[in-house]
Amino acid sequence: MNLLLNNPEIYNKGDQAVWKGRIDGQDREWMRWHQLMDCVDLLEQPDLRQSIAFIGFCSDEGVARNQGRVGAKDGPTALRNVLTNLPVHFSDKLKLKDCGDILVKDSDLELSQQGLGAALNCILEQEGFPVILGGGHEVTYGHYLGVKEFLKSRNQSLGIINLDAHLDIRPLQDGKGNSGTGFYQIEQDQSKADLPFHYLAIGIQDISNTKGLLAYAKEKNVRIIARESLVIEKLDLIREQIVSFSKLVDYVYLTVDLDAFAAAYAPGVSALAFNGIVPDHLFFMIYDMLLDLPNLKSVDFAEFNPHFDIDSRTAKLTADLIFKLINKLAIKLD
Repeated sequence: MNLLLNNPEIYNKGDQAVWKGRIDGQDREWMRWHQLMDCVDLLEQPDLRQSIAFIGFCSDEGVARNQGRVGAKDGPTALRNVLTNLPVHFSDKLKLKDCGDILVKDSDLELSQQGLGAALNCILEQEGFPVILGGGHEVTYGHYLGVKEFLKSRNQSLGIINLDAHLDIRPLQDGKGNSGTGFYQIEQDQSKADLPFHYLAIGIQDISNTKGLLAYAKEKNVRIIARESLVIEKLDLIREQIVSFSKLVDYVYLTVDLDAFAAAYAPGVSALAFNGIVPDHLFFMIYDMLLDLPNLKSVDFAEFNPHFDIDSRTAKLTADLIFKLINKLAIKLD
């Protein structure tokens, strides 16, 4: 945590004032999330056992560098405004913690990604389950830095599942990363450390990726389940692909880029996908497969841009994804 201690301008602790909303009663069956949320300061190394530990990544610097629609830096606050009123459907074995936000100052994305890595490593060391609220998809590399540090002394392997229209495996531009370079940076780091690069991308579309990117992904043995393959006839094959990938590694981290979804359901993103995934029954069957993985250890939600949302559609979709995640984790604890 020395990095956050030495750079206090990039970290804000959890703020209880953010979590307020409707109160239907004080008995648990009537409660909403804001009534149970405990806001903490990671610098105090709080006890996070059996806790969902939310951490915001207030960045769209990577989006700006990638020539996208800026505004995702306000995503964490907007998401909390929706999460606050979600009903409590889990037992008291599971606790909710808000660990605050990582900020970007003076366009120094690299420092903030290191800060997110430090925060994430702290959460994992304190035995919490990290849920990162983005923020542009530059969150990927910061998330990875934290997991890499956590796994280093444990001799455990990492696999990343990316729900996305884009591969996000572009080379650096002028030596700098952006929202589309995360998996390139991860592959480079893994290669330098002589570690395998395990990457499964779900929802990928040809129209959203150049032939060069697709060729590079093939060269690096990236596993892809294309958007057009997400059909009921291939459900068993999809399950087999997800499960077989998870069995290759000790630790699975899931990143959900909201631009994977069709624009009608997720207009509030940095880069629209007009023909993206429809969040219907089939999709949630696939999402459940991901949540059921026994070695799923951390999740982030990226590219939510509240400035372009309509009737909070994207915020509510993201909240539903988080709601289902938390309830699934609670079942695993019971």
